[in-house]
Amino acid sequence: MYYGDDVGNPGSVISTLAWNCVTPGMTGVGEVVQTAFRVAPDSLDMWVNRLSSSGIPNRLELSPFGERMLCFADPDGTVLSLVETWEKQPASTGPNFTADRALRGLHGVTLNVREEDETIDILQKVFDFQLVSQRNGAMRFVAHDGPGGTITLRMIGKSSRGRLGGGTIRHVAFRSRNFDDRSEMVEKLQSAYGIVVSDPIERTYLNAVGFRAPCGVLFEIATDGPGFAVDEAPERLGQQLQLPAFLEERRAELATILPPLA
Repeated sequence: MYYGDDVGNPGSVISTLAWNCVTPGMTGVGEVVQTAFRVAPDSLDMWVNRLSSSGIPNRLELSPFGERMLCFADPDGTVLSLVETWEKQPASTGPNFTADRALRGLHGVTLNVREEDETIDILQKVFDFQLVSQRNGAMRFVAHDGPGGTITLRMIGKSSRGRLGGGTIRHVAFRSRNFDDRSEMVEKLQSAYGIVVSDPIERTYLNAVGFRAPCGVLFEIATDGPGFAVDEAPERLGQQLQLPAFLEERRAELATILPPLA
């Protein structure tokens, strides 16, 4: 299941794997340990009330860089947070939210790593992030000031690796404009770091290659296109179950095992 703004613009999309009866994962080093979303200025108090009224435990705290954050977890234990940002143009809104309350895409992700390694070089020299702050054992990298432009590395020293399962994050996807853009990134990974990426992965809405970063996190490089309107009209996105052609003959079977949506 993909979630994003009304057309799934890069920087707004988070995807979840719908598994039934999955074993809970275990968070450790070499993993994404927090996913942050951008919200409107002065809206955190509203979000505190909204989460609390739905019975979702939450807490206000400061990030290592002094940002005011609202932290909570989803029912599977995935750690999420909301961060106030100051864009003039908010993301498109759903039927229950005005522009001053809507999510404004992803803010960024926090990775637990043991130490500084070549992941830092890859972020800067392959993905064009810049190191903008280093405080309290954390390093903040920013590629742009829009949605999805921030990554934080948190140095935690020697620690156990995690285990993939319910509530954990499988990978982080980095944006490439097209195949040529991605090929340039892949060439840099191979020539400078000896990293070989996976065979291309076709996901209908995008095409991706993956590799394990030196810090242990699974990274993907995903193309912008063809986008989420490739198999249904933009005004009807998310209303029906869409399947790739090779799974179409199993539609009835898959519909019975996927979580029902109201």
